[in-house]
Amino acid sequence: MRIEATRLRETLAKYYEQLGDEPGARLDIPRGRYVPVFVERGQPPCPGEDVSDFEEDIVPAAEDRTASSGSAVKRKGHIAIALASFAAIAMAGGYAVFRAAMPAPLDTQKPFVSLSLNAAQKDTVAGEAVIEDLAVSLARFGTVRLKSDAMTRPGVEPAEQTTYDVRMRYGEDATSVSLWWQLSDAATGEAVWTDQDRRQKGTGTRDDAIRALVYGVSRRIAGPVGVVNTMELRRNLPASTTGNICVLRGEFAAEQRRLAALKAARPCLEATIAADPADADAMATLARVFMWTGRTTGDESYFGRGLDFANRAATVSPASTRAALAQLATQYQIGQNDASIAAGRRGVALNPENADLLAKLSMALFLSGHWEEGIRLAKEATDLVGQTIRDANFVMILDAYRQGHYAEAVFLARQVPAADTPTTVLKLAAIARLGDRPVTEQEIAAARLQHPDLDRTVATMFSGGRFDSSLKTALRTGILEAGLKSPELASNGPM
Repeated sequence: MRIEATRLRETLAKYYEQLGDEPGARLDIPRGRYVPVFVERGQPPCPGEDVSDFEEDIVPAAEDRTASSGSAVKRKGHIAIALASFAAIAMAGGYAVFRAAMPAPLDTQKPFVSLSLNAAQKDTVAGEAVIEDLAVSLARFGTVRLKSDAMTRPGVEPAEQTTYDVRMRYGEDATSVSLWWQLSDAATGEAVWTDQDRRQKGTGTRDDAIRALVYGVSRRIAGPVGVVNTMELRRNLPASTTGNICVLRGEFAAEQRRLAALKAARPCLEATIAADPADADAMATLARVFMWTGRTTGDESYFGRGLDFANRAATVSPASTRAALAQLATQYQIGQNDASIAAGRRGVALNPENADLLAKLSMALFLSGHWEEGIRLAKEATDLVGQTIRDANFVMILDAYRQGHYAEAVFLARQVPAADTPTTVLKLAAIARLGDRPVTEQEIAAARLQHPDLDRTVATMFSGGRFDSSLKTALRTGILEAGLKSPELASNGPM
């Protein structure tokens, strides 16, 4: 029995070593005893009794040992079994106590945004119309919730959600409209971002200028890479946190396309969906995480799982732009080009100011051979935000390459800050087509240092019937001239 108790004591010690310093109760078997006790995790182990004294009480006298040896063996066996059973039950009870003592996982919610306006008397009416349009535009992104002064949510811990105040000042003159805005953390009053956007009336109408102004500001605040999402990602939250923060981390991983980040995002999203099976945002994001996990590992089984979650998200929330984006990406990946493009069009109709979604739709169209519409939407996405968007820029580089304007393709690729691997592959193919072999070899050597996944990316640039055949042929020619490997390819461009 003493041996069994020792084994159980060692097993418990190893178990609690794995748990680390987490709070709760601990099951302990003091040395020299066989009855488990519960103690606080922070307390030292229970002191043991003198084992020799304890053994004297339980060891039978010498004259009784021979006569009772058989029954003693049986009795010890029964005692050991009973002890093991009792210890197992006690451990289960201790674990239940431990779990009950642990705080529940933090469930983060979408942050609130409160809008307020300051305008000169002559601009008050126009400013109020602008703030109403801005409220609609912010809501379309689906990343924030608008807060009224009377709105309360009792029973929610402050750490679970945040509120941002956006103060604005609208101005208008004969040539332009402008909006100064400042975003502050409502809890601390700290201003985290201040900016001013201006749109020239130019040859267009005043309404066009105001619309462009509203779209630009709303994307800066609530877009996929907007200020609010950036601030939320910076919050110091426990690893076990679920909810909105998991969606943001998953979206970031899907855009970065690094396997470690994709793997890290999955458990959090799965826990969020388990807690709320109707969370369309988490399902849509998990769909994209699965899709890119399959792309980076070459395991196509992930594609079907991603499509399933994308379709579920669209069923639960048909008006979700995140669900539309998930269907756009996953359906294209498995060769459902028409369905993918239809999903992208639906998403753009739901949120026309989402330039990132517009750029992804432009790529699906262009890679499918819809050259003119693809390049037009890529330019629209760029004009909408007034700066380069990765997917739209890729389409424009690809269009220059397709038309044989290799120098222009190289120029456009060099303008991309911190270019990703697919853009680098395009640049290398264009340089090779220019015929300068020394420069090509130099560029390839530099690219391999910067992009260790260069060869794998080359192997995933095309995808059978999902990629227009003439475009595929043109790219393969440049890749081969560059001296890069071009095996049979499994997936398409950088969507």
